[in-house]
Amino acid sequence: MSAASKPAARSAKPAAAAAFEQVTAYSNETLQSNIGRSMAAVSEMGSFGKENMEAFVSSATVAQKGFEALTARYVAFTKSALENHMAATRAIMTSKSVQEMVERQSDYAKSSYETYLAEMNAMSTMVSGLTQDAMKPLNERMTAMTALMQSNMAR
Repeated sequence: MSAASKPAARSAKPAAAAAFEQVTAYSNETLQSNIGRSMAAVSEMGSFGKENMEAFVSSATVAQKGFEALTARYVAFTKSALENHMAATRAIMTSKSVQEMVERQSDYAKSSYETYLAEMNAMSTMVSGLTQDAMKPLNERMTAMTALMQSNMAR
């Protein structure tokens, strides 16, 4: 090595060391930043998963209570219908004439049919309300998931 190249070699070492330190520092900053973002994302996913589970439990609870109410209503309707049937049967059997028996039977059939339709309409309304109430927590979670995905795409 010549005397002129020795100072150039000495000045190259500190420049290389400085560049290495700069790259190392940048890599460490980037790594720390990525680890921080990853930890935040894991925490957010855990929180989101917990909220999803709470929504499922809430939905199932609403559905269970709704099914209990529907079952109670169905049992009450069935009991009432059976009692009405027994009363109508007694009335029909105690008819004094064939004409009276036909009229009582016809009246019973008409009122029974109307009662049945009214009950089915009421139960249909209950089922519709139950479905909306049970799905509300799940719909809210879907909305939250959509918002989260959109915000992550915007980043």
